[in-house]
Amino acid sequence: MLIEIFTILAGVVIILALAEIIVMRSISVASHFGVSGTFVGLTVLSIGTSIPEIMTHIVGSIEIVSDPTILNTMSSLLIGTNIGSDIFQQNFILGIVGLLGAVYVVKKNLLSEVGGLILAALLVWFFSFGGFISRIEGAVLLLAYVAYLIYIKRTTMRSKELALNHLTKRKVWSSGLLVLFCFIIMAMVSYQVLNASTVLVELLPISASFFGLLILGIATALPELTTALVAALKHKKDISAGVLIGSNITNPLFGIGLGAMISTYTVPSVVIWYDLPFKLITAFFIFYFLFRNEKLNKWEAVVLILLFLVYLVVRLFLFPVDF
Repeated sequence: MLIEIFTILAGVVIILALAEIIVMRSISVASHFGVSGTFVGLTVLSIGTSIPEIMTHIVGSIEIVSDPTILNTMSSLLIGTNIGSDIFQQNFILGIVGLLGAVYVVKKNLLSEVGGLILAALLVWFFSFGGFISRIEGAVLLLAYVAYLIYIKRTTMRSKELALNHLTKRKVWSSGLLVLFCFIIMAMVSYQVLNASTVLVELLPISASFFGLLILGIATALPELTTALVAALKHKKDISAGVLIGSNITNPLFGIGLGAMISTYTVPSVVIWYDLPFKLITAFFIFYFLFRNEKLNKWEAVVLILLFLVYLVVRLFLFPVDF
């Protein structure tokens, strides 16, 4: 047990250090090309920090194909991990960053950012009815993600400031490769943290989806947590919010979409009737909070955190098993 605890603590420290490098290098390259921090957060950083969730779907879906008898259990675990990571980011992490005064979204970008988050969740929810996500529906989710990337490229890519062009071509390439390398190491470390978390709670009498939602979901959200906090401490509010919002779009569309294309998924009823509705309701809260004054106030951040805690308690005691 001590080894697993040490692995988790060491993993968090390493991920935090990698997040520092990723954010600073991304800011530097974005400034060089005159690309907005919002665009960087919604695309490069959100995809990079979602690597643990994406890799979990790829590995798990391949296991389903090789052994179809584990379809229900593995599907519950994978979807629980994905939705759990999103809910943790959307409510708890966004709330923590909000307490630092670092969640800010320009009103004209609200529909493209938080609106995209809501539409992604609605699309997954719609396909989940019937308790099954097919390969075709997985392909639709992936295509929707590609369409979203094209849309935000046209609407949020350029910064208000002109490109500074302060980096040499060699420096741009080296920064890009370093960010990619950090993402790869981050994924590997997150995988070890995920395994250590699994060992610590493998004997707990909880459902597969709740295990994925609480333990694996939080573990795979560590890159988003650390990257958003580092960006917030660097006073890069657009990047901080962009990472969290973008990841909540990447995870359901890219992660679930790719996994469903590989193996198809069954979806537990508790996810359809409790987890996804909760995610959508709190997403509308976030939209309303940001629509009022373009930033998340401290009391609003506290509301999101408290909602997350209530959600966990209700989930644990009223829905102890998948149904």
